[in-house]
Amino acid sequence: MIRYIDDFIVCFEYKKDAERFVEVLEKRLAKFSLSLEPNKTRLIEFGKFAERKAKAKNKKADTLYFLGFTHYCTTSRKGYFQVGRKTERTRLRRSMGNLKDRIREAMHWSIKDQIDRINRTLRGHYNYYGMGGNSRSLNKIYYFAMQYLRKVLSRRSQKSHVTWELFGKIMKKHPILQPYIKIPYTEFGNYVIV
Repeated sequence: MIRYIDDFIVCFEYKKDAERFVEVLEKRLAKFSLSLEPNKTRLIEFGKFAERKAKAKNKKADTLYFLGFTHYCTTSRKGYFQVGRKTERTRLRRSMGNLKDRIREAMHWSIKDQIDRINRTLRGHYNYYGMGGNSRSLNKIYYFAMQYLRKVLSRRSQKSHVTWELFGKIMKKHPILQPYIKIPYTEFGNYVIV
């Protein structure tokens, strides 16, 4: 069982056990006038053999969404089963929207102050989503920040078109915080409580 506040995932080896658990849980919650959230509750096949079985049926293996991440079945470089994680699509869009708003609000600030504000936002994003295997999603928000900042700097006045060459000089003087992994694969075991 993996739990965070009122969200949890329960893993079973056998489908019958999972079905029985859901049945018993629904009855137990009903005693307290509670129910499971139907949009968040589902039984999926996930794990070492799930991808192979899905391919045999010409389907894609199921994914699950938990705490802002999409978890999916994948393999390591050595070919072993591994749980992959990436920022959930809606959360990534929301983060980009927040970043866009912050950049727009600071449009007429000094470049140093604008980039300081962007870096604070990115640091928070990287600290939460900076897990091993999620570098592609982190790079997406980083490049989005760079492109949108250049676009906003070009709109500051009629004469302020910022070329990529000029933007490169600005980035050398006031760099945007590059993505980093806060929790690498090697440290995942440190966060498990048995």
